[in-house]
Amino acid sequence: MQQTREIEILKRALHREKESRKAAEQILEQKSTELYHISEQLQTSNKKLEELLNSKTSELEGVFENIIDAYVVMEISGEVIRMNQAAIDLLGYDISKEKFNLRHLVKEEFQEYTNTAFAELYHKGKFNNYNAVILTKNKEEKIVQINASIIYDRAGKPIAAQGIARDITEETRIKTIVEDQKRKLDVVFNHSPIGISLADSKAEKLIFVNNAVCEMLGFTEEELLSHSASSITHPDDEDRSQELRSQLYEGKINTYTLEKRYLKKDKSYLWVKTSVTAVRDNNGELDYQVATVEDITKEKIAKERLKESENRLSRIIMNLQSGILLEDENRKIRLTNQQFCDIFNIPAPPAALINVDCTTSAEESKMQFHDPEGFVKRIQELLENKETVIAEELQMVDGRVLERSYIPIFNNGEYKGHLWSYDDITIRRRYKENLKAQKDKYSNIIANMNLGLVEVDNEDHIIMANQSFCDISGYSIDELVGKKAAELLLLEEYIPDFYKKNQEREEGISDSYEVKIKTKNNELRNWLISGAPNYDVNGNVVGSIGIHLDITTQKQLEEQQKDLLKSLEVQNEQLNDYAHVVSHDLKSPLRNISALISWTREDFKDKVGDDGILNLDLMQNKVEKMDHLIENILKYSSLESHRASKTIVNLQDLVKDIVSMIYIPDHIKVIIKRTLPIIEADATRMQQVFQNIISNAVNYIDKEEGLIEIDVKEDDEHYIFSIKDNGCGIEEEHFEKIFKIFSSVNSSKTSSGIGLSIVKKIIEIHNGKIWLESVYGKGTTFFFTIKKSE
Repeated sequence: MQQTREIEILKRALHREKESRKAAEQILEQKSTELYHISEQLQTSNKKLEELLNSKTSELEGVFENIIDAYVVMEISGEVIRMNQAAIDLLGYDISKEKFNLRHLVKEEFQEYTNTAFAELYHKGKFNNYNAVILTKNKEEKIVQINASIIYDRAGKPIAAQGIARDITEETRIKTIVEDQKRKLDVVFNHSPIGISLADSKAEKLIFVNNAVCEMLGFTEEELLSHSASSITHPDDEDRSQELRSQLYEGKINTYTLEKRYLKKDKSYLWVKTSVTAVRDNNGELDYQVATVEDITKEKIAKERLKESENRLSRIIMNLQSGILLEDENRKIRLTNQQFCDIFNIPAPPAALINVDCTTSAEESKMQFHDPEGFVKRIQELLENKETVIAEELQMVDGRVLERSYIPIFNNGEYKGHLWSYDDITIRRRYKENLKAQKDKYSNIIANMNLGLVEVDNEDHIIMANQSFCDISGYSIDELVGKKAAELLLLEEYIPDFYKKNQEREEGISDSYEVKIKTKNNELRNWLISGAPNYDVNGNVVGSIGIHLDITTQKQLEEQQKDLLKSLEVQNEQLNDYAHVVSHDLKSPLRNISALISWTREDFKDKVGDDGILNLDLMQNKVEKMDHLIENILKYSSLESHRASKTIVNLQDLVKDIVSMIYIPDHIKVIIKRTLPIIEADATRMQQVFQNIISNAVNYIDKEEGLIEIDVKEDDEHYIFSIKDNGCGIEEEHFEKIFKIFSSVNSSKTSSGIGLSIVKKIIEIHNGKIWLESVYGKGTTFFFTIKKSE
């Protein structure tokens, strides 16, 4: 069973093997058939490929035979084995006639480079654009450019090389010329003082700028090439620039020139003159915009200044007080002004006269002049001689006098016209005539006045003297002229000071001084000299003028006055001493009388009765009044300005002390309205002034409510004080009387009639004055001034 099963398995396996073999044979048969067919197709394809290859090879050989560049096949060593007609024409060699080695044709200095190139060819299989100089058969140098490759056999072994050689001799020559021209052009461009730029068709980008443009604008070339033409154009000029660029782009114009401003790197600008030209292709389309840029900033500024100068000159001429007429060489008016029209009563404005022909104007206007024919003749002489004439006078028929000047104008020696100027000098002429009359008048006055007048030069030589000077000096005019005044007249001790004064005259200083002189007859006299510098027309000091007054009599009177004053001073001292003595001598008996009255009143009051006591009291009052009067007389006589002792006085404090010191009834108020100033004065005398006036106000207030107001104002030089009361007042007829000594309006036991006299004298010593305003029955206001401290 086991054996049968194994047989069955073997049979099945053999059957499967047979089936597999049969299937494999079928597949093999199928693949063999396919292989046969493929082999047939391959043979056919190979045949076609061979035919195609032969065909292409023939075509290629035909191409190489007919190519315009030289084609060479050579061995690895360089021996040429094949070449086309172009190669024969280029090299002069023909391989069918003679053998040659291509490497031997290379010029000696290119041999090393050639060896390197051949080594590269061998190892890399090709090289491109190899350039070398070769010598042809007839020794002509040729520059060739060679592209070569290696030819391999079926085993991949290099067996030959082939290459195409292009004759670039002429091309190189042209290229060298172009490069040389370009180099020269670059030199010209980069060293040109005129800027040159190249922009694209719409000028949206700068393509090229030269050094001049960079230097003008302060940019580097790289910075500028990132800009457009519009970005460096001043905004105010861009609209016009853009308009012209558009016309250029649209083909309406091919070039334009424009003055405009370019912005520099530092944000400032410069004026340029740019000329832009279109570069177009064969179809007329714009390729580029080429511009030349010239810096005209200085010229522009100069033109603007020239224009401003011309305008300013024109305005000046238009507003001159002289009549101006500018004529060209053909006598046509180029410029005139309103004053010219006014002088000659021309009704047209100056602008209307421009280009008017003046050839016949002299003949037409001659009747306006006092000598018509002479006027015309003189015009002709001036125009013929062409010489400058200044300030020539013309008499007009209407009485006016004109001053005319003629100035010919030449440019590089060529006559270009002339300028007339006319001035109406009628008033000046009359003024000169009047001045001459005045001069004659004052000359007569000087000659006859009682003051001596002398004119000397800077060296003190007498030039002129009037008759009065001759009279007071005793010399005649002939004896004076040419002499030195100081040496002739002055006493020796006065001469140094006199020359010092003359030096001061040269510095423009004028002054007066006294000198003692000796007249011709040796009499000594005192003169007062008032000297002043004398100037020429250019303002230079050319000497001095002195006015001399003989003050001998006055000097004698002054000496007498000094003696008199000294005598008065002595007398015043004696009077003061006498006043003190009298005061003492009078007061002593008064004191005794006062004592006796007091004793009598005490001792006999019971015996004399009331009437007796009353009489004794009256006597006592009179004695006291007499004592008060003597005291005030002494004070008044002692008031002298030179004895005043000035100190700093605070009047506010001083018045407050007075108010607190004197008796003021309760019904009277004293008010200081404004703070009183601090002044420089005699404190004791200021106290006397305020105390006297305030005390008087208190004594003469008759109202139930009394009021005293003290106030102050000021001007530039003085303080103005006022003391106002509401007392009984003073009638106007007594205003002056009350300031006189021993004068009193109302009788009062305390009034001596001297108080206000003392007040007035004190105020006058302090350079002030006193006055009053009063309404009788209503009150009085005293005003007085005190000079401010300097």
